Order: sequence, then C-alpha cells, then structure tokens
Amino acid sequence: MNLALLPVALAGLSVPFLGLLGTPQQGAVANAAVSFGVFVLTLVAFWGPGAGLLHADELGLVFGAATGFAGFTTAVANIFYVRGAAARLGGRRWRLYHAMCQIITGATLAGLYADNIGLLWASMEAATIAATLAVSLPRTASALEAAWKYFILGGVGIALALFGTMLVYLAAQPALGPGLAAMSFAQLAGAAPRMDGTLLTLAFVFLLFGYGTKAALAPLHGWLPDAYAEGPAPLTTSLSGLTLNVALLAILRFSHLLGANHASHGGAMAPGPFLILLGLVSIFLTGFSLSRRRDSRRFFGFSSIEHSGVAVFAFGIGGPVAIFGGLLHLLLHTLIKSALFQALIRAAALRGSTAPGHYAFSHLRGLVHTNKVTALALGGCIFALTGLPPSGLFASEFIIVSQTIQREPLASLPLGLGLLICAVAILRNLGPLMFSPAPHHTRPVKTARSTYLVLVHLGLAFGLAFAMPPVLYGLLSAVAAGLS
Repeated sequence: MNLALLPVALAGLSVPFLGLLGTPQQGAVANAAVSFGVFVLTLVAFWGPGAGLLHADELGLVFGAATGFAGFTTAVANIFYVRGAAARLGGRRWRLYHAMCQIITGATLAGLYADNIGLLWASMEAATIAATLAVSLPRTASALEAAWKYFILGGVGIALALFGTMLVYLAAQPALGPGLAAMSFAQLAGAAPRMDGTLLTLAFVFLLFGYGTKAALAPLHGWLPDAYAEGPAPLTTSLSGLTLNVALLAILRFSHLLGANHASHGGAMAPGPFLILLGLVSIFLTGFSLSRRRDSRRFFGFSSIEHSGVAVFAFGIGGPVAIFGGLLHLLLHTLIKSALFQALIRAAALRGSTAPGHYAFSHLRGLVHTNKVTALALGGCIFALTGLPPSGLFASEFIIVSQTIQREPLASLPLGLGLLICAVAILRNLGPLMFSPAPHHTRPVKTARSTYLVLVHLGLAFGLAFAMPPVLYGLLSAVAAGLS
C-alpha cells in the first residue's frame, strides 16, 4: 500500500475547508490540527512507502518526516501569532493564508516523494504560486514588491528548470525510450551511463540555475530577503526550512545522474566544479552581507543562503561521506531555522507587535530582561546557526570540512574562511540581542507554551548530530552511498 500518498492527500483536501470556513482563530486551530495529522502520516509512510509516480524512497521518508514536524510546530506557533495579528488582515485573507500554508506543505511533500521529474517540477511550481500569494497578503507596498520579485525570479527559475527537465527526458531516450520510464528517478539512475552525455550536461546547467533559484544560491538569491521580511512571519519558516530542501535535493538527484554518466565516460561533464563554485559564492556572499542587515528576518534569510551553499558544496565534493554530511546539514538546518523563526515571532510579540517591520535587532534587544526562556530559546538557535561546538551543525560541518581536506584540499581554505566569516557576523548580533538594556516600555512577560517547542527543536538538532538513532544513520548512509 502506498501510504506516502496520505499526507499529501490530507494537506490537499484540507485546502478548500481552510480557505472557505471559519474565523482567523478557528482557521489557525484547524491548520494546526491538519498539520499534526500530516506529521503523523509522514511517520506512517515509513511502513508503506509504496511505488509509482509518488512514493517515498529513503531520502523522501527522512525529509518528509522533518517537513511534517516543522510544519506542525510552526502551525502551533501560528495559533499564537494569529491571536495577536488578527486585526491586521481581513477574514478572507486569513483563510487564504491558512490554505496557502497547506498547499506549500503538500507541494513540498509531493516534491520530496516524487519519482518523476515532471511531478517534481509541478510540485515546485505549486509551492511557488502559493508562496507568492501568501507573501502578498499584507497588501503593503513592500509586501507587494516582495511578492512580485519572488514571482518573477521564481518564475524564471522554474521555467529554466522546466527546460532542463525536458532536456533530461530527451537525453534519456537512447537508454530508456519514450514514456514514463524516461522520467523516473529510479530508472534514470540505472540508465545514466547510457544517456546522451552532451544533452545531460546542458540539462544540468538549466536545472542548476532553475532549482538553484528556488534554493536561493548566489547569485540567484535576490527574492529571498524580501520574501522573508515582508510576508506573514510563520510563512518564513516554510520558505526557509521546507521548500529550500526540495530544490537542493533535486539538485543532488540530477547531479548524481551527471556524475554517473561522467564516471562511465558517457560524455557528460563532472558536476563537482559547478556545485563547489556556487556553494563558495553563496557562503562568501552571506558572510559579507550579514554585517549590513538590521532587520532580523532579512538577516537570517541571508543565513539560509549560507547553509544552502554549504549543502551544495558538500554535494560537489562528492563521495558517500561528504554527501552524508550535506544531508545531515540540511536536516539540522531545517530543525534549527524553523525553531529560530518561531522564537523570533515570540520575541516580537514580547515587544508588542509581530507585524513586518517590527523585527529590527534594535527593537528586540535585551530579551533576557523580558523573558529568560524566550531569550534562551532564541539565543540558542542563533548560536546553533554558527556551526560552533556544541551546535549540532558543528558535526555536519566537521564532516564536510574533513572530506574537503581529503578530496579537494585546495577548496578547504576558502570553505573554512567563509564559514568563519559567517559565524563571526552572526555572533556580533547575539550579545546585544540578549543582554543590552531593553526598551523602556517593556516589562517582564510570562513564557508562552509555544516557546517550549523551540527547545524541542534544539534538543532534536543536538541529539541527531551527536547521538543519531541507528535507523536514521542507516537511512542517510544508504541514500549517500546510492547518490555518490
């Protein structure tokens, strides 16, 4: 039985009800209930991943569960967000927002579970349209500008990815002939050595720039800071921790096809240099951009560019260990970044408003004087992003750096330097945010229960890095070996 269909179906079937019925608060509760159901069904999928166009392989199972968990905890935080922000949007726009949240979740899961390059593309297109509508909901000039920028740049990216998808299908004709077999990742992986290497190389260039736009790799990142800063705050979690993963894993899957063809002398170029270069450019762009950001949501948006770059760099280094490190990095980043944006929502609420424009570091400073648990949660998330020990990301970055020294030693120096610059830029904001004098109008506030979910995220991120369950280790190892 194909149980992987169930979470995608639940998210999709909930959309009409969330879009048509209920008050903002009722919609938020219903959204959380649906998200919990989706999370449970992503775990159920482990017992029946199924087969066909939409089924869960090991890679889809792991990241599908992470998507479900992050979506559920974000939906819980969204209940408290809506309580304080209900007056800012009309009832229709809140219903549209909750419906778009489930479309993004469902499209993300469909992209992770897809064993069809066309279905993967369609899933990313659905997520793009839903995210564009959600970013525009505040209807301010800056929100509409951000939505149009996301739509235009995302649309160009997804068009490039479509052209690359068509070229992959054509490149597979000599090996698989016409039909669905030439669009199946499982079939393509086995037939990669017999595919047309020249066409496959050209396809990968389009796919890299197409899905690289969705993954916010430099210099294709221009949509991300505005989309993060202007849309409803919980939406940022979905954009940073969920949809980026689909695009990055798509790049990994297609780079495996190119690498297999190159290794068998089929005429394709090696994908490693492309990925290493884009990864390093993304890391350095982030390092030199962070110091100029004063809005925390824009700031941590640029941090997502860095971590996309680290993962792509690891995929470019290649080999089962480096790819394992890259996958672990994506998994930990999903947990930490979604927790961080949830903590930011709560921190902004402590200052009186969660509206866009109220997330400046100067506005949030001195959190420890207002609520120690929120300060601990947000400070822990920020420190975890640096990759310094004992952050969970230290484990994944250590694996990636050590493999770089062994396999591509010349790339290890710029990688280490870029990571150090980013870590310093992040740490510069941590002290003032936590311990500076708070604004005069603030008073100590009781801890909201949703804040403790942030600590659960941090605990999972630490545990998965330093005490990984054997089941997860086996799944990630099998995926890394199969895609190396």
